[in-house]
Amino acid sequence: MHLNVAAALILNEAGEVLCVKRGASKFASTAFKWEFPGGKIEADETPAQTVVREVAEELGIAIEAIADGPVVEHTYPEFSITLHSILCVQVDAQQPTLREHTDLIYCAPDQLWSLEFAEADRPFLRFLREKAFGGALKTRVFGRMPHFLDACVSTNDELLRLAEAGAPEGTLVVSEVQSGGKGRLGRSWLSEPGQGLLFSFLVRPALPPEIAATVPLVAGLAVTMALRDLGYAAGLKWPNDVLIDERKVCGILCEAQTSVRGIEGIVIGIGINTGAVPEAVAYRAVSVERVDRLELLAKVLKVFEALHAKWVQQGLKALRAELDACDCKAGKPIMVKLSETPTEGVSRGIRDDGALLLETAEGSVTPIVCGEIVQWD
Repeated sequence: MHLNVAAALILNEAGEVLCVKRGASKFASTAFKWEFPGGKIEADETPAQTVVREVAEELGIAIEAIADGPVVEHTYPEFSITLHSILCVQVDAQQPTLREHTDLIYCAPDQLWSLEFAEADRPFLRFLREKAFGGALKTRVFGRMPHFLDACVSTNDELLRLAEAGAPEGTLVVSEVQSGGKGRLGRSWLSEPGQGLLFSFLVRPALPPEIAATVPLVAGLAVTMALRDLGYAAGLKWPNDVLIDERKVCGILCEAQTSVRGIEGIVIGIGINTGAVPEAVAYRAVSVERVDRLELLAKVLKVFEALHAKWVQQGLKALRAELDACDCKAGKPIMVKLSETPTEGVSRGIRDDGALLLETAEGSVTPIVCGEIVQWD
């Protein structure tokens, strides 16, 4: 009697098995990785229920059967059954990791996509990734409707399509790679597989357009504060960048879903560098390597939800303390590009309407509504 399954395991930090599944290679596993005694079907059980019970008893962990996962075959001397993938989860499990049984590769849940699983197992991998993310998420709305993709043209484009179809506030799209990622002013956002945290989420603020337009700063604050909470010396650079040591770690692009009624929703697209930075751009880009991307994503959404609750009540005025604390250019000499003309001065912070306050050499303070701080050549 054997169980034709278990080419991969989900383990916790103590090495205890949390998940058993098949096919941790390009092809489904044929090796007998686990053997279980018994195989007797109880009077009130189906064959599938028998396998779930025996795996639970043997491993001493709770089991959840995934109805829409890939199929695994169970062959006993008395019977053979087909059972959808089994997810074994400890209730108190913290930060599970994945172990590929065949060659002892360990990787965090946010790196599941990179392992060479059979194509039929991809839906199950996405489920595991969403399961790990759901365990880390501490929000009420944002991130509660996640869509995890292996690849897309742009997470903003994907979410705009969902928004047009009526997706609720908080809907989230995450992708491992984008072929057409976008930045402000028509720039492209380059991404290599696994080298960034690329996501978009939807807000539906019932606010005047002039207040809704300040949401990029709220998103930038959320990323800055989340990174600081993880120990990084991050700072917000007006209007939509997050820096570490004067180098860019995150960019934000917001796009509106509009109708004849006005702004129906705003898609907030965020890209955070989490992998190796190419040498050619190392002078202006930096990465938060070795961070758990799912944990960082959950933290950004948690911080954003708290900031958002204040913002929808009083706009940026309610976030004055956070803005002042995170603005990494306040009080410093800067150059601001307005259209094609650069203007020099000293930053005097960010106004409640989102404008940058620039003190010129003549001593006057000018609000800059549209432009960018010139950081690099």
